Amino acid sequence: MKVMLTAFAVTALISVGAYYGLQQAGFGAGESTASSAVRLSE
Repeated sequence: MKVMLTAFAVTALISVGAYYGLQQAGFGAGESTASSAVRLSE
């Protein structure tokens, strides 16, 4: 049981870290699918 809870916690930490890391790197859907001629309303 302890191993499973540890795995859940590590998975959550990796997911949150990946989310913020990709946002900082500019890999969001808005940045990757829109060109400079498209105006995005955020």
